[in-house]
Amino acid sequence: MATEAPNRRRSLKASHDRIGELGWEHTYHKHTDENRLYPTRYKLPEKIGRDPMKQITGDYLNMQLEKDDRVFGGLDAGLRAEVPQKTPLRVLEQAKAILPTQLGNEIGAFRCMSLLIEAIKSPELQNAYYLQMVDEQRHAGLQMGLYRWYMKHQWEPTGWSLGLRATGRGASHLPAFNIAEQLITGDPIQAAIMTQVVIETGFSNTINVMFPDVAARNGDFMLATVNNSVQSDEARHINNGYATLLYCLQEPENIPMLEQDIGQMYWAVASFADAALGVLTDYGTVDRSDKLSWLDKYDRWVMDDYYRSYMVNLRKLGVNVPDSLFLKSRKRIAEGRAHKAAIAAWASWPFYHYRLDSLTETDFEWFEDRYPGWYAEYGEFWEERRRLQFPDQLAMAAGLSVEDTGPVCWTCQTPAFDVEDRCHKVVDDHTRFYCSPECQWIDDTNPGRFTGVRNFADYYHGVEYSEIVRDLGFIRPDGKTLMAQPHCEMDADKQWTIDDLKAVDLTVSSTNVAFAEKLGLPYKRPHRYGDGTDGVEGAGSALTGLPLQ
Repeated sequence: MATEAPNRRRSLKASHDRIGELGWEHTYHKHTDENRLYPTRYKLPEKIGRDPMKQITGDYLNMQLEKDDRVFGGLDAGLRAEVPQKTPLRVLEQAKAILPTQLGNEIGAFRCMSLLIEAIKSPELQNAYYLQMVDEQRHAGLQMGLYRWYMKHQWEPTGWSLGLRATGRGASHLPAFNIAEQLITGDPIQAAIMTQVVIETGFSNTINVMFPDVAARNGDFMLATVNNSVQSDEARHINNGYATLLYCLQEPENIPMLEQDIGQMYWAVASFADAALGVLTDYGTVDRSDKLSWLDKYDRWVMDDYYRSYMVNLRKLGVNVPDSLFLKSRKRIAEGRAHKAAIAAWASWPFYHYRLDSLTETDFEWFEDRYPGWYAEYGEFWEERRRLQFPDQLAMAAGLSVEDTGPVCWTCQTPAFDVEDRCHKVVDDHTRFYCSPECQWIDDTNPGRFTGVRNFADYYHGVEYSEIVRDLGFIRPDGKTLMAQPHCEMDADKQWTIDDLKAVDLTVSSTNVAFAEKLGLPYKRPHRYGDGTDGVEGAGSALTGLPLQ
């Protein structure tokens, strides 16, 4: 009896040719440059690009299935090893902040690829973007799996149940969603540059490697397991971004637009990430064995691996992104941007769905060693916050002054800490404040890109703290204990309640309103509670996504 021949693997060329035969021509709706759903201002070359995913066509699905098996097997192993019980609560609480933010960006990247597929003419690149869509969907699934794992097994699960809804509400989360929204806003190629050329090429190592390393040092290997699996796909996405650049560079008239879009999208991401990632990395750990600060890691991952190794070499192709953008973003970190952002966040602790732990003497020593002069400049706040962390004194540590905080930037939605860089302009009888001329440049050259409620404090200006927490829904199931706490102690008598917060009797004051009044500038706030305030129409409950009570 003849033996059947073993299954023969289809050749890579045959597989790739078969995919090409499927094509991307629309038979149900003929797309032209005039009627495309997502038109681009770039001149699209007639010559098709090269498929950057060709080299993995034959192994893609098997490779991804194997990686998924390893991740979910790792989650099971982590549960058996009691990882949730062994990891400090300070670290686990930070995951409540970073995971929903990552999810928003993964979903934004997924949608960005569909815009790009529709916008361009190259079937070879469309194949690559389609596989990247599958990757982004995989990432969202993995991160939601980890999210569910934390929610089921973490020893302080409160806050996880709110899911992504909470991320759009907290005082510091609006700038994070501002990034995710820009992945699906405006020119499709500009959005792809932000996704592939800036975030995935320049910042994915800081998100998927650097912070998970912090978690692993503290005993949480699950965040590292999931995020390192996610990062293993980013090399292909970086390759896609380079292919997008090469495709556009076939037309020399695209070069000025590429230079502007790369520069602007880098600045938009860095304005948020320079502060947020520094806070997570330096302030979100208990283990202090790491000798490298956020500034050291920024030098490695962004300045060396991205700016000097990638951006500078684009000049060989005629793309010259100004050095000043990269040098200035680093300078802002060196001058304390992340430290000031941490104080702003920790001072507004009731407006989150997770705990923000007080610093200890060990933390003080680490900061002073890595950032000489840190204690003299910031130590007073952290000492006061630690002294007032429990509700028995019914007081809260004051954050930065109005002058030191500055107004919140219209473009990046972060405080304008640098006094010399602050600027503004008046549009439709409303003053837009900016943290830097670069942020104003982005707004000036992208009209209509930024709309709606741009500032948490504007929305709640003049409102007492406990009212805000009720509106946000950040109260535990007992109906009185706050979800957020300024410490990680679990004793019942050390937990702040809504009554404690009301007794403190503090109200939110918008620095934007204060600066507008000081400078005699017009300023509109969002309508709130139907109070008749002259403000932005339709703002209602857009911030929380829930009806106002």
